[in-house]
Amino acid sequence: MLRFASVISLLASIVAAGDRWSSTQIYSPDAAVGDSGALFTSTAHGLDAPKVTPVNATSYDWWYFDAVSEDQQYNVVFTFLAAPASGFPSSAAPDNAILQAAFFLSYPGHETSYYTAIPATDATVVSVGNGANGHFEGTGMGFTGTPHMDYYVVYLDSPSIGVKGYMTLQSLAPAHYPCGPAEAGQDMTIMPGVGWANAVPDAAATVELDVNGTSVNFSGVGYHDKNWGITPFQNNVGSWYWGHGRLGPYSIVWYDALTPTGAEYVSGYVACDGKILGAVCSNVSVRPTGANATYPPVIGVGSPQGFHIEIDLGAEGTMVLDAAATFHNVDQGGSYYRSTGTLTGGIRGQQAFNGTALWEEFALLPPA
Repeated sequence: MLRFASVISLLASIVAAGDRWSSTQIYSPDAAVGDSGALFTSTAHGLDAPKVTPVNATSYDWWYFDAVSEDQQYNVVFTFLAAPASGFPSSAAPDNAILQAAFFLSYPGHETSYYTAIPATDATVVSVGNGANGHFEGTGMGFTGTPHMDYYVVYLDSPSIGVKGYMTLQSLAPAHYPCGPAEAGQDMTIMPGVGWANAVPDAAATVELDVNGTSVNFSGVGYHDKNWGITPFQNNVGSWYWGHGRLGPYSIVWYDALTPTGAEYVSGYVACDGKILGAVCSNVSVRPTGANATYPPVIGVGSPQGFHIEIDLGAEGTMVLDAAATFHNVDQGGSYYRSTGTLTGGIRGQQAFNGTALWEEFALLPPA
């Protein structure tokens, strides 16, 4: 792993020489007592910084990273959470604990081979400029990003699960918030009570892992974002569809969610050759297709075979997409699903392309 060491050393020097604005958040392992505060309007810095202080029993703050190979045969996901199970139901943190780092890997012949969530004894997240660097003590996992969010490394060295290595993300598309670009004064709520900041909508990803002596190396489409809130996730979210992909020159992120009472909130992002065509939170539609296409989704309905997606970009036209699953990688009790697959389409009336995507679904509504 000499190459990994050199990458970390390079990043450390870039961060040290980067923006002068910085902040440090140190997390203890247990939920705080008392009220939590959160930032939901963007500033000129800190896009990837912690947004909740402190994290109590009803709040959550997490960082998510993924990569999928262009043939969808390989997929890795890292999630770093400051979130008790009472604040975020997918958290595997025990009792009153909030800190964990989760790792998922699929590769040929091992589509769900590795998934683990390791509790952390403490965590430190240092934010410089708009980037962030986090280490979750006791997990062997962490991440390092440059101040301008153009390059990230996620690292793993965990003897307990027999995996070590890293993932690098070289950003290909500008960061954004739910309704606009990464600039001060933006509303960061993607739906009431839920914050979202997308530091890396699309990236050239490289993954090099040693899995119990077997090398698992691939390159492909990468991504990084974060979510947060100070009221329990399940109180605000009834369901959501989220995904990202790369299609010819286009980098795409979609989101379509319902509150528990059925109010719909959407967000769509399209960049072309590294320039934003649109970051909008209206005139976006994401609907399931094929098997398990029940809408609205409810607990236990199963992972849809695909989605039809439309994002109205105004004068730029309408992006029309169809996602089709190659692998249904994750099913957590019928309330959370994650898949990888193909993406086809383009701007209506213009050239069509084929690409690669990853998407997820929360289905928290009970059956009628």
